[in-house]
Amino acid sequence: MNQCSIYDNRSLNFFRATCGFLALIGFLIQNEWLVLITALLFIFGVFSMKLNVLYQFHSLILRKIIKESPSPIQKETGELKFVYGFTGICFLAAFFLIYFKTFANLGWGLDLLVSFLTLLASFTNICVAALMYVMFKKIFRK
Repeated sequence: MNQCSIYDNRSLNFFRATCGFLALIGFLIQNEWLVLITALLFIFGVFSMKLNVLYQFHSLILRKIIKESPSPIQKETGELKFVYGFTGICFLAAFFLIYFKTFANLGWGLDLLVSFLTLLASFTNICVAALMYVMFKKIFRK
């Protein structure tokens, strides 16, 4: 049986929405450094949820200041790492394409696509990377 952890769904959605809007603003003002910051935020989350500063900030605000109870959601330990890693790599690839000016338009397109998918995940709880994780898990289990 796979190990699962409990996370605060509102804090996860806050993290996704903030990163999605950050990448979208990077696209709108053509600032590749915002794309890099977004990539790093996701990559830090791969290593530990304690390094996910936006998640920790939102969770702290909810628990300590507003005194609301978290809305728990159960996730496999590997699922969030895959989602954060895949999304971080996509944003990092977009940054490198933009920064080195090899395929800057492709990089901006990738940034825009991933930012929209991140915003979709934050507002509807439909995460394409999580669906990919489930699909890969079923494929490689056989």
